[in-house]
Amino acid sequence: MRISTSMMFDTGTQNMLQLQTNLYKLQNQMSTGRRILTPSDDPVAAAQALEVSQRQSINSQFMDNQGSAASQLTTLESTLRSASDLISNVMVRATEADNQNISDSSRSAIASDVSESFSQLLGLANSTDGLGQHLFSGFRGETEPFGVSGSPGSRITSYHGDDGNRQLQVETGRLMDVSASGSDVFVRIPQGNGQFMASAGATNTGTGVLGASSTISGYDGSTYQLTFTAPGVYDVYVNGSATPSLTGQVYTAGSDIVVGPAAQQIKINISGTPAAGDTFTAQPASNQDIFTTLDSMIKALNANVSSSAATKAAFKNQMTQIRQNLGQAFDHLLTAQTSVGARRLELENLTSAGSDRDLQYQTDLGKLQNLDYTKAVSDMANQKMVLEAAQLSFKQVSQMSLFNYL
Repeated sequence: MRISTSMMFDTGTQNMLQLQTNLYKLQNQMSTGRRILTPSDDPVAAAQALEVSQRQSINSQFMDNQGSAASQLTTLESTLRSASDLISNVMVRATEADNQNISDSSRSAIASDVSESFSQLLGLANSTDGLGQHLFSGFRGETEPFGVSGSPGSRITSYHGDDGNRQLQVETGRLMDVSASGSDVFVRIPQGNGQFMASAGATNTGTGVLGASSTISGYDGSTYQLTFTAPGVYDVYVNGSATPSLTGQVYTAGSDIVVGPAAQQIKINISGTPAAGDTFTAQPASNQDIFTTLDSMIKALNANVSSSAATKAAFKNQMTQIRQNLGQAFDHLLTAQTSVGARRLELENLTSAGSDRDLQYQTDLGKLQNLDYTKAVSDMANQKMVLEAAQLSFKQVSQMSLFNYL
């Protein structure tokens, strides 16, 4: 085979260019620390690295959402804690006011204190998060949830939010509530003991006072009215019937009165001396917002209750009902606070798991993409030696000419 001079030059040039390209690639790999510079360097590893990178990006977004959710839940939990502490203080004041030995003026002072608590609670219910969204307005974050009209003792509270809860996706298939509906937290609070509510008739003239009421074997939702026909005798009416179900029942002051069928009995405690015509009713518990409970307490405390034994008994019955309602509100707020705390704990676990996954993704990407510097340095020295040898041989071959021998 005849080798022309131009062929030797072309072949030598191409070989040296290829060696320089390989050396340049090694240099880029060492400067970036990455083995794969283009997908063609390792198509399989490049595809795997792309998939891992996508998973890492999704995991990173979830962790960002978790951080945002944690911040909003922290604000929500803090607000609920402040509200429950406030109600706890009002419960203490209600116990003080329920003492028959204090004067009307002292009760009025307590009413002023409760009125301040009302305003504070309203402020908490209308509070906002770091983004300026109201915590308790549901999906309507820009709307102030609660409005109040009227004067203390006759105020009307209205809710302007909705029943929705704003959510963030904190994990695949996991949407987490980061707000609360004001109607769930402050409005839908059961009265009485949560199942039924015992109350004294507004026109009672005796000194009968309600005590603790509870279920014995269940409650079927019936309404029971005890009507005293004489100071020590009462009839029992069920569900508004015009005729009594039980007549001539003997009343013993301070004892529990049991009503209802055997499998669903409840007990009502009454002390004092009810007058003929006095009534006491046990009916299914309805919901009452916490603001109405506080306002009812303010109205009761501002009334003149020291004028007679009957008015004192009426006040005692009012305060018993109010204290029960406050207890239900306090438990309701604690339940909401516990729910938020459980979500925060879940977020901590999700964040911890997300951090572990991110570390694993980094490790996997490192195995796929990172450069083995020991091997790269060895390869670079080898490529440099080969290039220098090729350059030297090309120099020697290029100097071969017939004219040198003539």
